[in-house]
Amino acid sequence: MTRSHPVVPYRSSAVPRSALYDVAPGSGTVGAPWRRPSVLARWDRRAAVVSGWCTQALDLVLPVSCAVCAAPGTVLCRACRIVLRRATARPHPVTPPAALAASGVRVVVAGEYEHELASCVLSFKNGGRTDLAPVLSAVLSAALATVARELGDDRPTLYWVPVPTSARARRRRWFDPVATLLRGAALPPRSHIAPALTHRAVAGSGTQKGRGRIQRARALRGSLRARDMSGLTCVVVDDVLTTGATAAEAARALTAAGARVPAVVTLAGVRVGRSPGENAGSSDVVIHEFPRCFL
Repeated sequence: MTRSHPVVPYRSSAVPRSALYDVAPGSGTVGAPWRRPSVLARWDRRAAVVSGWCTQALDLVLPVSCAVCAAPGTVLCRACRIVLRRATARPHPVTPPAALAASGVRVVVAGEYEHELASCVLSFKNGGRTDLAPVLSAVLSAALATVARELGDDRPTLYWVPVPTSARARRRRWFDPVATLLRGAALPPRSHIAPALTHRAVAGSGTQKGRGRIQRARALRGSLRARDMSGLTCVVVDDVLTTGATAAEAARALTAAGARVPAVVTLAGVRVGRSPGENAGSSDVVIHEFPRCFL
């Protein structure tokens, strides 16, 4: 059986201290002075680690089924794995949504947000299927390589910046989906992970489901802040691109922190002309969960 991994903070000496979670007092912070993580935030992270251990233990006693078709005995059956591989074999640039068009950033997606890819993403994020992390990290790896190739051989060192999950979502899921997948991905040469973004309280910036492009952009404005990233080249990493409002807010925060943001990369993108959630709302997209009594 495939075993999921506990969620632990990422650290690397190659990344500036100001770009890490445990930033030293006195380092640059955009929007607010540096503060120690709250007691609740520290307990959130500890709970995430314990949750990962519990999931590993449950892997030994709970039956595993395919996240797409529910075939027993495997995280993703051979047929669904082949279809997913074909759907994400060619990560490609897409036309930036209106929210990102003005910033001039490139947008690369691994595949369209539908069918097998949508089922895997939703089961991973909302169904507690952290055993899908290696599968989706491999998909993300190809997208990261495409971005690095698009930016050219003479590009500077890249810093992959994951869009963070909110505190409410972390308490519900017990892990950070994008950061987890990015830690498991194969990084292109001359690139590092830099979890430089954090949420800040903004009225109306809760769940974005059901909101249109303009409503999302307004609600998210100012909802993210970044550590000091002066002179660094950063690429925003997210799971699903819908209206582009979240990615645009991340790019804005990083730019305000002194970074250059040439691109955004996501696992999946909603097809142009469809409303958010329409791709994932079709009858062939399902969420296979771990039993709720164990989560």
